[in-house]
Amino acid sequence: MEHGDPNEGLKLLQVGTVTAGQISSDDQRTGGVGVGARAAVQAQALADSATALSRLKYPEAAQAADTALGKARELWQPTPADPAGDLDQVAARLELARGRLHIAEPFAAASVLRWEGLSNQRARTYASVVLATVHVRAGEPRGLQLAHGAVTAAARLSSMRVRRQLEPLVSALEVRPGADARQLARMARHVATTRG
Repeated sequence: MEHGDPNEGLKLLQVGTVTAGQISSDDQRTGGVGVGARAAVQAQALADSATALSRLKYPEAAQAADTALGKARELWQPTPADPAGDLDQVAARLELARGRLHIAEPFAAASVLRWEGLSNQRARTYASVVLATVHVRAGEPRGLQLAHGAVTAAARLSSMRVRRQLEPLVSALEVRPGADARQLARMARHVATTRG
């Protein structure tokens, strides 16, 4: 899915969801918490499926994505430190892709708050990129400041996966008027395409 083939990604996620349903509650690999592990894996697969469905762009995709994310929230409530459990970020990205910035913003802000004070720099950076993208696309004055912080945070990481997540922010900056936005777009594109 991350490499541009949401259909194949969705198929793999569906296999993963079915396989996760077969995790035994006494499975030693899950520390005897198989039911919780099963719900966590199924929820994450459903959340990722929501993203894949939204990228397929068929008429029912938006409703199917909302249903998948809703099921994920019903199945599992992650602990604050769980890096795979940021369902607010998934919701923010779905709404951002639909152009519903007023709905995306509270989810993105909740995602940023989730990682505040925790040591997971990658997750925190992911969240800040999504929030910055929402603000830049909305044309809000704080958008450039948030974008600068997100790009700077991504530049400190070696993860190309995180760096590639800057692409929507780059696109939003490129259409925003002003020399500061253009300069920040160049900086973001450089970070997004360069290994750390």
